[in-house]
This record gives sequence, C-alpha cells and structure tokens, in this order.
Amino acid sequence: MQFKNLFCTAAAFMLPSLAMASVITVNINQALPHVGVTYYSIDGDATNDIGLSEDCCSPNKTYVHGLGMPASWQYAWLSVGQTVDSTMDWVSATAGYTPTAPLLPGLNYLAVSDTSIGDYFGYLTIDFQLPTVQTGGYSQTLVSYTYDNTGAAVTVGGGTVSEPATLSLLGVAMLGLIGGSLRKKAAKA
Repeated sequence: MQFKNLFCTAAAFMLPSLAMASVITVNINQALPHVGVTYYSIDGDATNDIGLSEDCCSPNKTYVHGLGMPASWQYAWLSVGQTVDSTMDWVSATAGYTPTAPLLPGLNYLAVSDTSIGDYFGYLTIDFQLPTVQTGGYSQTLVSYTYDNTGAAVTVGGGTVSEPATLSLLGVAMLGLIGGSLRKKAAKA
C-alpha cells in the first residue's frame, strides 16, 4: 500500500512535465526548384508558410519568398549550436536571396519563425548536394523544419529530447528501482 501511494504521488508530479515543451522536426525532403518558386507548408498543417527555390543566377544561394506568407526568417545561414530566438534580425512579407551557403556541400540551416500554426522559433535544414545545377552550384533539398512548440528558443542541431521528458524518464527509472527493492524485501519476509 505504501508503494502505491508513493507511485501515485510521483506520477502526479511527473505527468504535467510530459505535456510541456518539445522540439518537433517535420520531415519534408523535397527538392527546391531550379526555376520558379515552390510554396511549402513547413509545419505540416497544409497551409503554405514560405516559398523557396534555388538561386537561378548564382551558385549556392537560396531564394526565399514570403510575400503573403505567414513566416518570418533571417537572411543568414546558421551554424550548429546557434540559438534561434527573438534577438535575431527577422524579416517577413518580402523576398530575396540568402548569402552564399557556408557549407558546400552539406547541411545548411535557415532561421524561421511565426508559421501558420503559431509564434514558434525554428529552423529549416537545407541540404546542398551533388549534382551541380546550371549555375554551377549544388542542388538543394528542403530536408526538414525543426521548432520548439512552446515558443521558446531552439538550438540548431540540438537534441530532440526536451528537459521535462528527460526528468520524467529519470523519475520512472527511480520508481522502478524503488519498486524492485520493495519486492525483494517483501520476498525475503
């Protein structure tokens, strides 16, 4: 009976933390067009958030089209470990080219916020890969959109297990250890 009370008390403290923040990655895996613009629902709700394409005229730049789109973005590539938050220079309702991508070929990251599902900070992962296109630059694929569903800052390339979930897992493990030791004591008695 004592174990049941302990378990219920621990569960009451841990369950709310399971419903808290989480980092969500929406896999897209679509090639950006070489000509024209394709509009993407990056957050998975079927409402277009941003338009993207490869730069038609110079290598290894990405064209971002946001006229009439809900998303905001930054005209700069991010590095792994960089934080996406409100201190960045955000633009919206405009169109233009990013600077030349710093990693060639490979994954590049572009900050995005305020999509059609809410005011969340996140980033697009765009893969620059062979073969080269007409401009001499690499082909580009929109791999994913990663964001924190609480509106908190998100770290580029950060893990997808949030702190509340980690604490909940630790609590469940502790309960298992306590339960095991109580069973051993009961079996010896």
